[in-house]
Amino acid sequence: MEIEQIKELQKNGRLWDYIICEELNKKHKGDIEAKEIVFAGCIGAKVLNKKSYSYNSLTLTISSAGKDHLTNSILKIFPKEIYETYGRISAKALNYLHSLDNEPEYTYDGKILYLKEITDEILNNEVMKEFTSGEEEISQVAITKQKGAGVDVVRIRGHPVVLTTTANTIPSEEIRNRFNIVTLDISEEQTKRTFICEEEKYDENIILFLNNLKSYIVEIPKELMNFIVKSFPKNKVRYRRDFQKLLDFTKAITIFNQGERQKLDKDTLIAEPEDYDRAKDIFVNAFSSCSEIPLKDIDRRIINALEKSGEPLSAKRILNEIGGIITIVGLYPHLRNLVQKEILNELQARDTWNNVLTTFVISEEYKEKKPFVLPNYFDNDEKLEEEAIKGIICNKGNKGNKGNKENSVTSSLMV
Repeated sequence: MEIEQIKELQKNGRLWDYIICEELNKKHKGDIEAKEIVFAGCIGAKVLNKKSYSYNSLTLTISSAGKDHLTNSILKIFPKEIYETYGRISAKALNYLHSLDNEPEYTYDGKILYLKEITDEILNNEVMKEFTSGEEEISQVAITKQKGAGVDVVRIRGHPVVLTTTANTIPSEEIRNRFNIVTLDISEEQTKRTFICEEEKYDENIILFLNNLKSYIVEIPKELMNFIVKSFPKNKVRYRRDFQKLLDFTKAITIFNQGERQKLDKDTLIAEPEDYDRAKDIFVNAFSSCSEIPLKDIDRRIINALEKSGEPLSAKRILNEIGGIITIVGLYPHLRNLVQKEILNELQARDTWNNVLTTFVISEEYKEKKPFVLPNYFDNDEKLEEEAIKGIICNKGNKGNKGNKENSVTSSLMV
């Protein structure tokens, strides 16, 4: 594709869809929503005033579904010098990777760190928490040495965008606050797509375009900010952090559209409503509630028993409902784990003899299968419908039906 064609696509607001639906399909077909989340995170690495937790992703799906293939495919369209890839990294290696004692000038800002098959130990590692939730430019992390050898203080500069994959780790609420949980399409249709996928080289001019994107501070103008504040739900404490994520996704889209955006000064871009309108859809797809956590078979049986009952049940009654396939002693750790992940609520009451009776019920958050809906800044439903008919926007599924629609875009995207 010629540079002028790329500029024309961007001017018309169609370049993002072209890259997601056409260009990235050259190496990984389908999984449109997952590609958007990870791709937006990579673009977000260039936002200078981002939060450290906004763009990190944990791609969580069964083995052989293509999670590492998807992430690798997206990274290959970016310059090699901005990302590093490690498979099954140890906690010790992560602790001392690019520490200022070894590399005094190194900064993680603007970098992408890709960690394959990550474990709970690494997700909850001291340095990882600084990467994905810290605010200081230079973080000091106290690491306890083995065998009582004291404490080592490690200093690191900056916060990378952290991309991770796993087939086994079940994320806690804390991890879901620091990572966007990405799932892949495991349908038969997606499997068919992989059968016919013959990888192609990415367009050199698309790579050049992404390589030339500069880092900026992004400001959201008052009128747009007021609209976002008014539209965003406020009934949960976690939304304080999620609101900042939405702002940062908007900033990432502004970075992508920097050639069409006004500057406040040489270091600052001004976001536009179109940036928010695209960003909010990606944000909603990236939003993860406890209802999306993959469950073990025994945990699924517990949930099914409570759903069927429709009322709080004691551990003993749950055991009876699931057919006694586990002992009461073995059941309690599963119940505690589900409570910790906010899938179940634990209730206490008194029985006829005034003894404390503990029961369990499905939480309201788990019942909310679909996320909240955020309005467009512009009332452009008719425009979107017209573009969909013409085939110039991606055919994307919604949050509740990931992967259920054919992910495709027609050649009318071409200029």
